[in-house]
Amino acid sequence: MGAPNYHNEHAQTGSASHDRLGHTGKYYAMKIVNDTQTDFTGSNYGYGAVIVAGGSATGTITLSGGGGEIDISKLTQSTLYEFSVGKVVSSNAKDIYVFKKRGM
Repeated sequence: MGAPNYHNEHAQTGSASHDRLGHTGKYYAMKIVNDTQTDFTGSNYGYGAVIVAGGSATGTITLSGGGGEIDISKLTQSTLYEFSVGKVVSSNAKDIYVFKKRGM
């Protein structure tokens, strides 16, 4: 009996590396909220970080579990904030990037 081959190529295993080995990095999915409301429950569960991309962004981020509400205009642009996100409401045409954490 030969030794197992741990270096199989995608075509040999029938699945992508990320499916077999897991996602790398802390975040692996992103949604952009722009002039709308997005709830991060159900199929959107697991989003845990936010970056406000556009200056003068307005709206609110509601934390999950009744943790409170954050005024988006008070956040520093291009800074990553790790929040347990329940809902994001963007009330002008500025991008809010919301990232899904690995393991969710």
